[in-house]
Amino acid sequence: MKVQTILAAAAISVALISCGTKEKPVSEQLVGQWTGVDSITVTVLDSLGTPTTQTIAAPIDLEYIADSTFTAVVKVNDSTNVTLGGIATIAEAAVNFTGSMTCDQTLEVTGNMTLAGADTLYVNYTGVNAEARITHEGKAMVVRKAVEAAPAK
Repeated sequence: MKVQTILAAAAISVALISCGTKEKPVSEQLVGQWTGVDSITVTVLDSLGTPTTQTIAAPIDLEYIADSTFTAVVKVNDSTNVTLGGIATIAEAAVNFTGSMTCDQTLEVTGNMTLAGADTLYVNYTGVNAEARITHEGKAMVVRKAVEAAPAK
């Protein structure tokens, strides 16, 4: 009788452990609205190939949608917003993306996202417009926006 009791206890323990909380896939963890600061370096080559570089920090708001698309708005100043959008490809924890960025010109963008816990996301990207000789590099740290509670009825 003791062997049956031990086996039953072991089976219950295994069942309880396997029913524990499981972490959501990265694709689900990314869904939502994020806000933070984007550290930007813009390099423009003049007609002689001499680079002019400008570095700024700007607020960024990003929304990641369940279909693996995202849009972001970088507020450079009161009158200039840069729109960034793309499609993510997720393989395990690695999140890479391609897309475009619209400022004075359209730039082709590639980059990656890295989750650091449930509420912090690092976004690194490079936008290039070879014709305009512009490279835009961004490194943003964003945090999940708080979900607003629905008003009581």
